[in-house]
Amino acid sequence: MKGYFKSKTGFTLVEVVVVLLLLTLSFMIFLKALNTGKRVRVNSEIRTIQGVILNSIQNEIRARKYDENISSPWSSNIGKDSGESVVEDFDDIDDFHGYSVSSITDYPGYSYSVEVKYVSLESGTFNMDPNPVVQTDFKCAIVTVVHSTQPAISDMMIISSGL
Repeated sequence: MKGYFKSKTGFTLVEVVVVLLLLTLSFMIFLKALNTGKRVRVNSEIRTIQGVILNSIQNEIRARKYDENISSPWSSNIGKDSGESVVEDFDDIDDFHGYSVSSITDYPGYSYSVEVKYVSLESGTFNMDPNPVVQTDFKCAIVTVVHSTQPAISDMMIISSGL
């Protein structure tokens, strides 16, 4: 009579399937972590470019004089003056009011806008909603940079007449 000899060496099909399942799950977790890292890097790069654009526009604003008039009373006209159609023609801070670019040549997908208004200093704090007719020694320039996939970033500068 011949007996069946059972071999104790090797792996069963169930063991092989379990190992493959565990390897697959660990590989999927690795890929998810890799994808998360890429997404964080891309978001960081977008934020960095937004910051660079914001800083560039703020530097352009700071490079202009405070007002058309060299001393008080300041101009009551906030916005572009006649004959100022491009940013290179802007000669004072308030010319940037309402200025916006919907698509930046070097950075597609980015846009920005600028708002300028007079603000007053009351009790050591700035009043952001003064009477628009009242010219003060302080102007507020708010620059907002937008990217289509990220929230906008804004920064506000309070600029003094220097008097």
